[in-house]
Amino acid sequence: MKGIILKDLYENFYIKKNLASYIFGALIIGLAAFFIDTSYAFILYTMLLTILFGSATLEASYEQDEKANFYKLQFTFPMTKAEIVVSKYLLALICTGISLLIALIYALASVYLRHLVTLTEALTVWGLSICVSLVFTSVVYIFYFLLGKKIGTIIYVAAAAILGGMYRSSTVFIGIESYTSMDMAARLWFLLPASLAVFVLSCLLSIQIYKKKYS
Repeated sequence: MKGIILKDLYENFYIKKNLASYIFGALIIGLAAFFIDTSYAFILYTMLLTILFGSATLEASYEQDEKANFYKLQFTFPMTKAEIVVSKYLLALICTGISLLIALIYALASVYLRHLVTLTEALTVWGLSICVSLVFTSVVYIFYFLLGKKIGTIIYVAAAAILGGMYRSSTVFIGIESYTSMDMAARLWFLLPASLAVFVLSCLLSIQIYKKKYS
């Protein structure tokens, strides 16, 4: 599995087109976060960092695999189809972890340097972003394995747009304070293990899809 993970890292961050897209996305979010000092923006950018960068790695690797018909070669390696799928999910966790670290630094800066939110509010939003990122990745990865790169990418973009719309609507009808309330902080004790369980179930389902697709 280590070899597959390294291959996918190469395809994501060494190929210039893919690396440029990551840099461009990071610059847009970074500049917007720097110049817009509101709690609404803080929540939005914290979520974007973890959701988009944590789940984007499969798109690039899937594109390269389909172009080169790498699957035919991959099946000659001494590894199972389940290990191939698990390696994709492990890479998603690695990238999610890195983006969470960046988001945590941004959250702490928003507390101590910019005074946008309290520490409790920042950590609540950060914890919620973990849950949303895991569930988002779980959903889009299933569609990538089921329908391929082209349709998977469409669903990825559509799901991101729907999430953005849901966030905007919730701040209007429920209130932005619902994301930083003590009730939300308490719910994280349930939401965190639940989202992790969804991630594991997604991986198991993707394994079955992959086995059937390439049986």
